[in-house]
Amino acid sequence: MPPRDTAQPPTVTHEPDGTAGLRPRFEWLERVLEGSAPPGDAPAPQANTAAEPGAGAMAVVAYPLDAASAPPDAGISYRAHEPFPAASTIKVFVLQALLELVAAGTARLDDELEVRAADMVSGSGVLKALTPGRRHTLRDLATLMIAVSDNTATNVLIEFVGLDRVNASIRAHGWSGTVSAGKLQTGAPTGARAPARSTTTAADLADHFARLWRGELLPPTLTVEAQAMYRKQQYCELGRAIGHDSYLASIGEGPWRIASKSGSITGVRNDAGVFEPLTATGAPFVVAIMTRGCVDPRFHAENLGARVVGWAAAAVLERLAPPPTGDTRLTP
Repeated sequence: MPPRDTAQPPTVTHEPDGTAGLRPRFEWLERVLEGSAPPGDAPAPQANTAAEPGAGAMAVVAYPLDAASAPPDAGISYRAHEPFPAASTIKVFVLQALLELVAAGTARLDDELEVRAADMVSGSGVLKALTPGRRHTLRDLATLMIAVSDNTATNVLIEFVGLDRVNASIRAHGWSGTVSAGKLQTGAPTGARAPARSTTTAADLADHFARLWRGELLPPTLTVEAQAMYRKQQYCELGRAIGHDSYLASIGEGPWRIASKSGSITGVRNDAGVFEPLTATGAPFVVAIMTRGCVDPRFHAENLGARVVGWAAAAVLERLAPPPTGDTRLTP
């Protein structure tokens, strides 16, 4: 199992309200993001510590999927409705719009689209390195968009679905803090203004995953398809501070399987999805964590923003799912 990323601010005392006890930690992590506080063995923040105004900001929303059986103070909400750069988390909403076309009978997941040389763009993904002119199924393009955050696959799907339809789907579901700006990594013509960036909120992302996992957004077969894609995601930041091993989780070993979608651009690291228990005592919960204003510009495994997302997720896990005692693994 990978080692935990343990260089984080110490645990703060829990308070009765789901968010209040974590607020000092989240404020501290915002300072870490902007470089005004060091990560590691720094003094624990006190409950009355307030973050100084600065560029670093983080949003966190988390709650049990079974809200009816959860205690009333179980939810966590910090900057929940504040818009943040979506980065690749906007692909969540492209997938939703695509699957709605399939549900309506307008398309089939086995339909194929050509990926042309003109479609290939920089950034994450593998299609940019493959032979242009090949055809791929909608299912495979969607899987690449989610599992390896393929920008080329995303752009091909946005063109197929239509940007207006993507945003119409977003509005229809009430995700009022989310707007897709269209294709990714297209740049701007010389002398033109930089293209607008897609935005979303931690509340919108969490609501999407909660409703998807509850079966409220799509027919059952397409719900299963979408969930399977998120379980294949290769760039998970949510588990990095808890020693999460995605391979072991994929074969049923370990306490959690994490199904999510992350996103990265300069200064921004996001991740949102569902913690699915692999033990008899666990209960699933949804979490969305967004950041901006990170001083670390690197696209690197140890990017500070990615580590902050992991530390925040570890705090959420500590609050919503304290570690069980004894061997509680699910048996076949």
